[in-house]
Amino acid sequence: MIDRFDRIARLDAALHFCEDFDTSAPRDRARPTAAGPLSDKIIGVKANISVAGQSWTAGIGSRADRTAQADAPVIAALRSAGALLLSRLVMDEGAFGATADNPNFGRCENPTYPGHSAGGSSGGSAAAVAAGAADAALGTDTMGSVRIPAAYCGVYGLKLGAGAVDMTGIMPLAPSLDSLGVLASTPAMIGQVLDAIAPGEGGPEIAGWRAPDDQALAQCAPEVCDAVEAASRRLQRLLGPPDPMPELDLPALRSEAFLLTEAEAVASFALETGLSDGLQKLIAYGRALTAERLHGVRSRLGAANRALIGSLGQTGVLLLPTVAAAAFAHGTRPPTGQADLTAIANIAGLPALAIPVEGATPPISIQLVGPPNSERVLLELAERI
Repeated sequence: MIDRFDRIARLDAALHFCEDFDTSAPRDRARPTAAGPLSDKIIGVKANISVAGQSWTAGIGSRADRTAQADAPVIAALRSAGALLLSRLVMDEGAFGATADNPNFGRCENPTYPGHSAGGSSGGSAAAVAAGAADAALGTDTMGSVRIPAAYCGVYGLKLGAGAVDMTGIMPLAPSLDSLGVLASTPAMIGQVLDAIAPGEGGPEIAGWRAPDDQALAQCAPEVCDAVEAASRRLQRLLGPPDPMPELDLPALRSEAFLLTEAEAVASFALETGLSDGLQKLIAYGRALTAERLHGVRSRLGAANRALIGSLGQTGVLLLPTVAAAAFAHGTRPPTGQADLTAIANIAGLPALAIPVEGATPPISIQLVGPPNSERVLLELAERI
């Protein structure tokens, strides 16, 4: 295992998925005190999740000297299962971004699409898995921050449903939308991590599915549309003809969710100093939102929540692309609608799984959104389609 950490150090030197591997490595290399189902598995940890004895930065430069005094409950669960940790994975500052190009800790590279973004904000988690440095990794997902990097790096990314795990020890961005996520190269590996951090069995029996509408596919690259069509054929063989998805203006809802994120970030970062100008501007915009406008945002997001949950019920899944195209090049502006297709799962608090398209170069991805408590069902369904 020491040899593997030496290899990880070389990978990190090339890809920079850790904030400071030289600092975190001694504790990361320590053997776990417990043996269990994750023994000898290396699980990466996004830098906004507290790992006792490590800097707990959340990508914020002024927190570099702030040491976590205790493990987050999800970290304690991983340790109990025998996991080794690869801590302090690179992320966007405060988890408020889409590039994993951090002004304080540097840019994370995409190991599967050189010269292009690993995605954000959990870019370091996706890159570590894609490079083979971690067997799986934890990230956080507020509007797609696990699934978008998973799509760009060609791995699986599961956003857990609201309330699936204890979020203590995870620095918040927008608590109404924040979720924990798990990334890995196979659904089975995600399942092993899920068994450690959110023990449970089964889930609802899926009996139907909803097909994406024309709006959801309108901005997608041809290869993404082809992948959705192929997945649609497989779902039809498994579950029969689809029902239409509910009428949801996905770009408008993404915009509303972004406003809510800016508003809730005001409280999340109230005690933080040394924030970049870019992050301060986002928070200032949230602070300036009127109560009336914020009420309207919450009302419209609530209506979308009810529409999607009502459409899926307890037995339906929604098929969508994860993102409209492959990763964007470094130095170019992230697509404005990058989270158009992912934010809806956060708005509804539902589990969602990004599924890489086998053999696609550069990586592209489709997505399944499921009913409450369907995390394991989505993993099983991914294996079948």
